[in-house]
Amino acid sequence: MHGRRRTAAPFSWQPEDEAGAEAAAARDERTAGHTCGLASAVEFLGLLRLRQWRFADAYDCFDEAYAVLDGIGPDDEGAADVPRARALLQRHRGRPLRGLGRLDEAQEHARRALAAFRANGEAYNTARALTDLAEILLAAEEPAAALPLTDKAIRILSEENADQHVEYLRRLRERCSGPRE
Repeated sequence: MHGRRRTAAPFSWQPEDEAGAEAAAARDERTAGHTCGLASAVEFLGLLRLRQWRFADAYDCFDEAYAVLDGIGPDDEGAADVPRARALLQRHRGRPLRGLGRLDEAQEHARRALAAFRANGEAYNTARALTDLAEILLAAEEPAAALPLTDKAIRILSEENADQHVEYLRRLRERCSGPRE
């Protein structure tokens, strides 16, 4: 091998690689008895499934993660994080339901998440839940109802310097009302 250069094969990431890694992480967390870690790993697997448009699988993951949180008692490690984790999972559960066309259920989950985030003063997640609600209403062909939610989310996320989300919301707003003049 002296004098010859070895080159590595080009890196080729596949979503299945990440899914396998997340499934392995969930298995390891379950084996180790790390309930919070298990819920997080299953949630992340659900987010991956959502990105793959595998809506039923994503919903099942979020549902499982939500159930895993039931195993955390009031005095257990991570107990203080459970209410926020449940609110995030409520939000996440609504997203695949929208993809499945189950808009009433999706809206119910998004509204629960929104109420929790508002009650806890979480501006960023409040705006993300408002975005979800606007997307659901737009899918239900209710652009007039989606518009004020989009505007609220833009105001909040602008203050949070979440530029990528604001740009997305501006495009969403155009779908609600046409371009701004």
